[in-house]
Amino acid sequence: ARPMLTVRETRLGAGIEAVAPYANMRDAHPWQEQRFREYRNTGPGAAVTVPGNRPQLTRAEAAAHTREAYLGDWRPHDRPAHHGRG
Repeated sequence: ARPMLTVRETRLGAGIEAVAPYANMRDAHPWQEQRFREYRNTGPGAAVTVPGNRPQLTRAEAAAHTREAYLGDWRPHDRPAHHGRG
């Protein structure tokens, strides 16, 4: 299994290093060999100063990487909050 990360249409603050936003989880598995992609992010941490370090989805690829594609109709944020013990 290869890790996959898609960050899209997200504001990335200065805490994200724009030049090198990703790091290897293990030396045997460099992040560059995984499926890390971005699409239309904004903010100081989203600057694409070294394109090889910020793989971007095309518009067509982004159309396949949606909340619905991954989660279907699951909407945990729409459920009422449960307060108390049950």
